[in-house]
Amino acid sequence: MSHHLSNDIKREIDQIKVPEKELNQVIQSAIKNSKEKKPTFKKRLLYFGSVAVLLFGLFISSAFISPAMAKVASKIPYFGQIFEPKSDIVSDIAKELRKRGYKISGVGVSYPKKEIQVEIDGSGSYISKVRGEVEKITQEILQSKNYDAYTFKISKYNDYKGRGDAEKDKRNKEFEEEYTKVHQVIHKELTKRGYNLLSYGMSYKPKTLEIEIPKTETRIKELKQVVNHTFKLNHVDLIPINIKKVDMVKKEQENRWSDIVDIMSADLLGKKEYKVRMTGFSVHPEPEVQAFITLSSSEEHSKEFAEQLEKVIDNFLQSDQMETRVRGESYHIKIFSKDNKVIN
Repeated sequence: MSHHLSNDIKREIDQIKVPEKELNQVIQSAIKNSKEKKPTFKKRLLYFGSVAVLLFGLFISSAFISPAMAKVASKIPYFGQIFEPKSDIVSDIAKELRKRGYKISGVGVSYPKKEIQVEIDGSGSYISKVRGEVEKITQEILQSKNYDAYTFKISKYNDYKGRGDAEKDKRNKEFEEEYTKVHQVIHKELTKRGYNLLSYGMSYKPKTLEIEIPKTETRIKELKQVVNHTFKLNHVDLIPINIKKVDMVKKEQENRWSDIVDIMSADLLGKKEYKVRMTGFSVHPEPEVQAFITLSSSEEHSKEFAEQLEKVIDNFLQSDQMETRVRGESYHIKIFSKDNKVIN
């Protein structure tokens, strides 16, 4: 497999419906806190569930809207060269701009618009002075990766908060301060007692202590007693404790297949060439790789295209380079049309 999934596919994804208000809140929050590492808002939204994980913000195209689509589909090349995750485009841009001395408060990307947002911290005159340079550097980075699906916007970092936001932040800060002082004590005590804490944290709405532990753990009553006792000793109000038991075998499998799908998606994200609007996967009850294309089930030749795309994905998963990740596990590949029907 020496070919790379490339060429001849184009456009359409803005129809994807996502919770815009919530999405914008996540993006704005993440932008203000981004660092030179993979940010949580990066290239896609993750919807975790027992059924599937959908990776939003992928590749689109218009080249198959002609009667000749079947002929074109038969020539879809294989993507056999993307075997290691590429560096994150948001991190690359932020790192390069900061390395060159620009006052960058954050870099983010929104989907499905595929708009990279660069926020500059400084006066209006400073931003006017560096805007052209920042745009040029950002464009050069995108071009170096052949990412032609992105647009980008340069804006001024705005740390202004209205009264409502300020009051909300104050409440959040009080909550964080109250429970941060007992966090380390609780974590230390539970670890000392041999609990394997997979994740541990507190949520504000509703106020809850969230703890993930292996499903083999049976000392749930003792765990809650330790936590509540620590709260009382420190005169902190008790809050509900949400214990989630995790199947460690499935967790490892889910992490591994998440990497597999990430490898498949990384280089495809920024290119217009691809006819896939999002990808996903599930490991329940067994691995399933999903591709959501922009063709409707009623569109001429969509089935032929889906079947060809399935072969492309299957060849990738069976490649020598993916052998250590797939580990010989049985899997399914489903291609969904724009109207969410399986068409392969």
